[in-house]
This record gives sequence, structure tokens and C-alpha cells, in this order.
Amino acid sequence: MKATRVIRRMGKVALPVAGAATAMALAAAVPAQAAPTAPALADPVPTFDFSDCPTLPAGAEPRSSLCFNAVVTSGQMVLGKFTQNIVKPIRMTFATSYDPATREHTPIFGTLRSEKMLVMPGIFGDPILTAVYAKPEYAGGFQYSNFQVKMNMKIRLTNPFIGGSCMIGNDSVPIKLDLITGTTNPPPPNTPITGKPPVIVGTDGPVVIRSVGHVDNSFSVPGARGCALDFGLVNEIVNLQAGVPSAAGKNSMVFNEYVGYRTYASLPA
Repeated sequence: MKATRVIRRMGKVALPVAGAATAMALAAAVPAQAAPTAPALADPVPTFDFSDCPTLPAGAEPRSSLCFNAVVTSGQMVLGKFTQNIVKPIRMTFATSYDPATREHTPIFGTLRSEKMLVMPGIFGDPILTAVYAKPEYAGGFQYSNFQVKMNMKIRLTNPFIGGSCMIGNDSVPIKLDLITGTTNPPPPNTPITGKPPVIVGTDGPVVIRSVGHVDNSFSVPGARGCALDFGLVNEIVNLQAGVPSAAGKNSMVFNEYVGYRTYASLPA
């Protein structure tokens, strides 16, 4: 009987954990069968922070090298069994370094910053154990070309029961994203979705501001690892309730963004 009670209680934990694992930002649960949200234009323009611009390599030309601060202001993510709306900003800073000798632009990753997000308390039953937080993190593989972005991500889950090392994806087995502004070509059962090409919406001194909609619904999602000190049963419960691992064609992401960028020559000294 004691073992049964433990498993039931762990099941209560795993369900909110799974909900947390499905979003880059968590606050509002929506039905699992909802269609992906179309890229939006109505989000307010955020402020941009260029303090994380990566250092340029030797020989780069500051007047032709750009620093980008991309801010995801809304969107939706479907991972496994769960659908979540993105309601808090996710910020990514990166650069394109121009080498006048080769005339090539090379992308350089800077940072990914986001707040940990709380699963809505109480919606999964126990109002104490549902206090599970999720935080998206960078996991390598950054590539950039003309506002098309490839990168790897992982999601860190935390609460008193599972600890701070429970991850959906990791550096070795990440969530591999191919974020495009055009139309996707996913495997079934997903159908194509379309992003929004970058459009200049304004300037702020030396900063050019564009709106852009990134989409991807062709990626797979790995299972959870490291939950409750990598206790196998907890990992399995998280995976079962979240529907992960989840094969390509069953997941999707929509990022509504504003991107501010400026030359390195225009950055404050």
C-alpha cells in the first residue's frame, strides 16, 4: 500500500512537471488539440539590451559587424501531449562578424535569457506539488542566415521533489530547432505552417527594429533525464505524462518576435 501511495503521489508531481516541460514559457494552459497560433503583429515593441553582445574576433570590421537582440514576445509551443502559450519574453543575443579579408559574415552566439515560468497552480490537482518551474536554456548548435535560425534547446524543470537537474533535452540529446520565416514541410500528422518574413517596423537611434515570425513543426523531443537525482521511476513518469520522447511531426513551435540590431561601431564604449 505504501508503494502504491508513493507512485500515486509521484504521478501527481509528474503531470505538472510534464506541463512545465512543454513550454519555453509557462503560464497559461490551452487544449492539447489547439492549432498552432499564427505569428502576431499586435505585441508591443519591447526594449532591447545589447550588453550581451559577444566579443568580435580579431580582424572583424566593427562598422559592418552587427549585434542582434531578439525578443520573443508571444507564441505557442506544442511538445508531446501538451500545448502551452508563451506569455513571458525570451531574449537571445548574437552577432554576425564581418571579416573584410574574406568578405564573409560569421554568426556568433551570445546568450539566451529567460525567466523560469510557473505552471498554473492547482490545475493539476495538488496545489503544493504543482509549483513546478520551467526554464529554457541554450544547448549549442547555433546557426544564422538571413533571419533563419538553427539552434538546440533544453528545458530545465525545478520543484522541491524533482530538484534542479530534471531536463527535457540536454547538450548531448537536445531539442533541435530549425526556425524559419517561410512555410514548413513537416512529417505527418503535422501539416505545414507559415511564419512571417522580417519587416522593419521602426528605428531607435542606431537600432533597426524588425518584426518576424519564426516557426518549426518538424522537430522531435527527447525524454526527461535527471529528475529526482535521475531516479528512473520519476523519469519514466514524467515521460509518460508528457508524451515524450515525441517523434517529429507531433510537435510545433511559433515564436512571435521583435529583433533589434545595430553595428558594433555604434555600441556604447
